[in-house]
Amino acid sequence: MKKQWRIKDIIDLEYFFHCDEERGDKISQKALLQRDRNIYLKHIQPLMNHGKLLSGRDVIKAWLIQRRHLKKTSWGLDTIFPGNAFEEINRILVYIFLIFGSVTGVGISSTFLVYTGIEPLNVSIYLGGLVLIQILLLLFLMAFSLVRLIKPSILRRSVVYFLVSNLFVRLALKVKNRSMNKLSGAQRDSIKEAMGVIRGKKQIYGSLFYWPAFILSQIFGVGFNLGVLCTTLVRVMGSDIAFGWQSTVQVSPQVIYDIIRAIALPWSWLISPEIAHPSLSQIEGSRMVLKDGIYHLATQDMVSWWPFLCFTVLFYGLLPRTILLITGLMAQLGSIRDLDFCHTACDKLMYRLKTPLVSSESHTADIGADEYFDTTVDIPSEATVPVHNNNISEKTLIALVPDDIFDECLDNELSAVIWKALQRQVRDKIRIDMDYETDGIMLKGLAQTDWGNIQPEILILQEAWQPPIKEILLFIRDIRKIMGEKFGIQLALIGKPGPGTIFTPVKEIDWNTWNQKINIMGDPYLRLKRLVPNE
Repeated sequence: MKKQWRIKDIIDLEYFFHCDEERGDKISQKALLQRDRNIYLKHIQPLMNHGKLLSGRDVIKAWLIQRRHLKKTSWGLDTIFPGNAFEEINRILVYIFLIFGSVTGVGISSTFLVYTGIEPLNVSIYLGGLVLIQILLLLFLMAFSLVRLIKPSILRRSVVYFLVSNLFVRLALKVKNRSMNKLSGAQRDSIKEAMGVIRGKKQIYGSLFYWPAFILSQIFGVGFNLGVLCTTLVRVMGSDIAFGWQSTVQVSPQVIYDIIRAIALPWSWLISPEIAHPSLSQIEGSRMVLKDGIYHLATQDMVSWWPFLCFTVLFYGLLPRTILLITGLMAQLGSIRDLDFCHTACDKLMYRLKTPLVSSESHTADIGADEYFDTTVDIPSEATVPVHNNNISEKTLIALVPDDIFDECLDNELSAVIWKALQRQVRDKIRIDMDYETDGIMLKGLAQTDWGNIQPEILILQEAWQPPIKEILLFIRDIRKIMGEKFGIQLALIGKPGPGTIFTPVKEIDWNTWNQKINIMGDPYLRLKRLVPNE
């Protein structure tokens, strides 16, 4: 049975991605390719050879398991990963919120159940303070959820989402400090930076890190209502408490009876009317009048309220919170299940896993004992086995070529270069000139095109020797705005045109300039590529 993804796995995945991106020099990148290719050939390919169909997410999960193993081999078996810290603090917070909610419910309900024997407890105050406020909060939550369905982006811009989605990573950083004392300063900094990277990836993970906080709030609500319910039952069973009602507004007992009967609809069909709610005569007999005191009120009328109050807390407090808790757990699993693992970091990983090595010479030894590399790798004999589903070779591209090099960009040559570098097929080639109106019409046409089962990505061909001016970056943002948040965009860099071809290697200084600008944009589905490898 395949191991399911959990939130702690997502956190650890981003942590390892962060570690891999820290080193950008050529030797480190070669060692990175060797390590990941070695993981693929030794631990992933054998699974496929035994007939297992692995999707892209399965391959990435298998890689993650091996990365954890290698890191523990390097750092020690008691190594604490960010995902472990998150899971630990989450487990602790579940108990804290449940206990705190119960204590709060006991404390607040006790103040509403203080009976001195002089006058009955007012059921209106009990219901308003312990039930009505919860109903209003539930209505607000329903309205917020409806707005989310209509306009999902409003969640990421809301202050509430910002606070709750950052709650766990902040607490995890504090709680795990005890375990991190065993690590070196560089290792601690790397983990902290990775947690920061996760906070900035709302575009990839959406509401995934909202659900743990939502679940905690429902656990608090469950504890609160359990505390209220238990306190009410204990006070009723252990002491003589009288309940009544009163109102400055002249309201007839019949109106109160109709309201009470309507409130009791969720449970009145299960329980006899004598227990489900007070009768009309009991409501008349428990009406308080200040000048008359309580001596004229019948005991059986005043005690007839407590079952109704308990059922109200049960059906309007505890039951909705329990349903929301289950809904939150299911939504969290659904958010994880819906992750497509196709953003830039995952795409780079899949490329490293599937790319055969040109040379078996190991460069890891040149790095020394650097903790960034977990082990020295031996390169097995090469073999290529396709990854089913999410296969990067299944995707096609729409190539956007600037006007000044469009004529020199021959279709056959472009297709061959892109296939060799990206394992993608060119579906169409379109001329662009960075004109807002003309290119905008073209992009809207692409967005409205029905591409069938496989949605093509957009590739922008760009000469790297030209600086990343504002117009180019705005054009990329326009593509993102028109095509959607998760639409794949590849910025393919080439060098200065050479004799007979425009497809030349990119200078390292030009690559670094473009890479820095693209990183600043913070678009996880925008990929920067070299179309021609450096010699």
